[in-house]
Amino acid sequence: MDQYTGDGRDPTQHPDDDPVLRRLAEDLARDDPRLAALLDGSPPESRPRHGRTIFLLVVTVPVLLTLGLMVPPTVAVGVVAMLLAIASPLVVCWMCATDRTAPGAQ
Repeated sequence: MDQYTGDGRDPTQHPDDDPVLRRLAEDLARDDPRLAALLDGSPPESRPRHGRTIFLLVVTVPVLLTLGLMVPPTVAVGVVAMLLAIASPLVVCWMCATDRTAPGAQ
């Protein structure tokens, strides 16, 4: 419950004028700038992650091709079907978590 301080200002209209909150915001901006940007409403700085993706593709594709050529075709098709069935809900959750629509666009 907010209390009226008696200085002529309504504390519910300007909650960011509190010096404690301003200090906390400055500390947060110093400690975790990405979180501070998200809370502030400004777009966070994005880092490209192409290096990690390319590395995973370079390592994963040859291993999967080698394993796929060594096992019988029915086993390879079964394993791929199982992996796709298991991975599809995870991919949907990942896509929902990384949805980067602009605030207020809806």
